[in-house]
Amino acid sequence: MAVIETCVYVDGELMAPALLPTLRAKSRLAFASAKYFPTFDIGYTHIYRITAWGLSCDKAERRARRKVGRFYRKLNQVEGFSTITLDKREDYVRSNQNYSVTYDIVYVIEQTGSRTQRPDAPYPEYQHDLQKLTFTPETATVLTRR
Repeated sequence: MAVIETCVYVDGELMAPALLPTLRAKSRLAFASAKYFPTFDIGYTHIYRITAWGLSCDKAERRARRKVGRFYRKLNQVEGFSTITLDKREDYVRSNQNYSVTYDIVYVIEQTGSRTQRPDAPYPEYQHDLQKLTFTPETATVLTRR
């Protein structure tokens, strides 16, 4: 979805991203280039937001879990992928009387140093998924445009 910042290590341990870059990345989630497709820049932390609605809280939760499962099925194939945080929010939308469940997933694609780690094809179906998009997904170049 959105690139947060480069990976930061302290004593060999990966640190969670700082608050300000995380808030900047969350603000970019409103744009189509960062909204619908995970980002795969190696050596960066990323955020992905999954939202599902339903007439009951249970339906919204089931839809959200299905979307989260699809996300992890694809990203667990990416070399260097790991989750930093997974935050869940539930809400009731009074205007349409629906329930919403939102997951914010902060994840990292770490540099592994192997020759099989490819940013242009992080998982087998990547090129096929890219062809479905009508826009270019966000990359780490957005951080250099500030």
